[in-house]
Amino acid sequence: MGWGGNSGKGGKDGWTPMWQPMFQKGWGKDSKGKGKGFRKTDPEKTAWIGGLPADAASTERNKALMEHLQQAGNCKYVKIGKSGTGCAGFGSAEDVQNAIALLNGSTFQDSVIEVDVWTKKEGDGIPAKTHVIAVLRSRRTPDA
Repeated sequence: MGWGGNSGKGGKDGWTPMWQPMFQKGWGKDSKGKGKGFRKTDPEKTAWIGGLPADAASTERNKALMEHLQQAGNCKYVKIGKSGTGCAGFGSAEDVQNAIALLNGSTFQDSVIEVDVWTKKEGDGIPAKTHVIAVLRSRRTPDA
């Protein structure tokens, strides 16, 4: 047989090392990477969620919250962090507006949740809750 051909330790793809470094996920087209990476959220299809207890984050709670949000429309994902706040992605902007109207102030697992629009802070581009109530209060005329 000799040096060529499809036989030997490496098979038809060539030589394969005995060990593989920990930081390397795989070799070739069949290896699986880390995932899809950072996804940009469409602010018009994303709702801000708050009012949940801090340090109670879990995938089970996110799944249950996603089912709760399905009442308002096509909820595609929910990401709530350790702080008790996060976001929910919907299929359309109408679903987000419907969720805000129907589910803001609703009770989920003994917590009154806040559902609001998702926007970016001016200047630094960091997503944050739009403080609609504060804006509306600042526009009010003082009682005389």
